[in-house]
Amino acid sequence: MLWAGEDPALHSSLIEELQSAGIPFIDRPTGDDQVPPSADILPIDWKTQFGFEVAVPSSNRAAAEKILERLLDQEPADMEIAANDSAQPGVVDVKPAHLSATTCAVWSGADETRARFLVEALKENEIPARAETRGSEATVYVPPEEEMLAREIIREIVEGAPPA
Repeated sequence: MLWAGEDPALHSSLIEELQSAGIPFIDRPTGDDQVPPSADILPIDWKTQFGFEVAVPSSNRAAAEKILERLLDQEPADMEIAANDSAQPGVVDVKPAHLSATTCAVWSGADETRARFLVEALKENEIPARAETRGSEATVYVPPEEEMLAREIIREIVEGAPPA
């Protein structure tokens, strides 16, 4: 046995390095021992249920250990997913084609700031919305299929009351 563990990145690197060095190996999942079931009705297995085991012939062990030591001395691979900086945080992107379907008026008032707030609240609830201002009147529009839910959300915001 050369190495046993649960690190998929290290496992993958080790296998690649052994292959490129021409060192034969056996790679199998941890706990794949092919042991016949015992008579114990509640067997307790001391091995982990997830992981990898890599074994090499004893004639290649020294070379394989050097490869493993070099991999263990390296910094861990950066597995972090890069953040998407193109979108503003907390703002749901709505496709412009879907916005054209926002034809149902669900709120009107003289407060343009409140209209913008309501549009953002609807977007947070994944309801496409837009606001239009004509003169001193601001109107919030949503798609017809979202009208009932949008009206309920707006009622909760405007009245400050939870659903009945």
